[in-house]
Amino acid sequence: MKLATLDDGSRDGTLILVSRDLTEAAAAADIAPTLQRALDEWKQVQPALVARNASLNGGKAKDRFAFDPRRCLAPLPRAYQWVDASAYVNRMDLVRKARGAEMPPSFWQDPLI
Repeated sequence: MKLATLDDGSRDGTLILVSRDLTEAAAAADIAPTLQRALDEWKQVQPALVARNASLNGGKAKDRFAFDPRRCLAPLPRAYQWVDASAYVNRMDLVRKARGAEMPPSFWQDPLI
C-alpha cells in the first residue's frame, strides 16, 4: 500500500492512496484526513485503507484520479519530531581528535542522535 500527501492548500495536505504502478490515486480523507492521523489511529483505519487500496489497484475505486507526484507534499509536512542524525561516529572521532579529546568507548556502540 502506497500512501501520499496531496497538496490541498492546507498546512498538512490530505491523505491519498497511490496505485502500485503509480499512475492513479484515490482520496482517503474520509478514512483519515492526513497521513499523521492515519499513523496515530492505524489500528482503526488500516482495514479501510487496505480495502480502498485493493479497490484502487483493481480499477474499481469510485473516486480515482491520475496521480501526479508534483501535486504532493512531503509525506509528513509537519512531523511532530525532528531528529538530527548527523553525529556520525567517524566524524565525531575526527572532531574530537582535532580538539585533542578522546572518543568515549560507548560512542562506538550507542546510537548518537
